[in-house]
Amino acid sequence: MMTENQDFLLESVFAEARQDLDGEVFSARVMSRTRKLLYQVAAGAVAMAAVILAGVWLLFGLPLLEFAVLISQVLTMTMIDLGEGWLALVFMPVNNIASLIVIIAKTIHLVWKRAINSSFAS
Repeated sequence: MMTENQDFLLESVFAEARQDLDGEVFSARVMSRTRKLLYQVAAGAVAMAAVILAGVWLLFGLPLLEFAVLISQVLTMTMIDLGEGWLALVFMPVNNIASLIVIIAKTIHLVWKRAINSSFAS
C-alpha cells in the first residue's frame, strides 16, 4: 500500500515536469531569475567594496593625512626670515623649501636637456 502511494507521488512530480512550456515564457522566466541573481551579486560586490574601502580608510587614511600635513608644513617653512614688510611679501613665493626644491629640479632638467641636445647635435 505504501509503494502505491509513493508511486503516485512520484508520478505526479514527473507529470508536472512533463508539461510543455512556451519558449518565450520559459526564456522570460529564466532571464528574470538570472537578472535578479545578477543584481544581488552586484549589490553584494558593491557592499563588500564599500566595507573594504572603509576599512582601508580607517587603517591608512588618518596616518596618511597626518603625514601629508607634516610634509606640507615642512615644505612651506621659510628659509630666511624677512619680517613682515613688503620685502617679505615680494619674496614669499620663493622663500620656502618647496620652491628651492622646484628650482633645483628645473635646473637639473634644463642641464640634462642641454647635455642631451648637444650630444645629438655633434
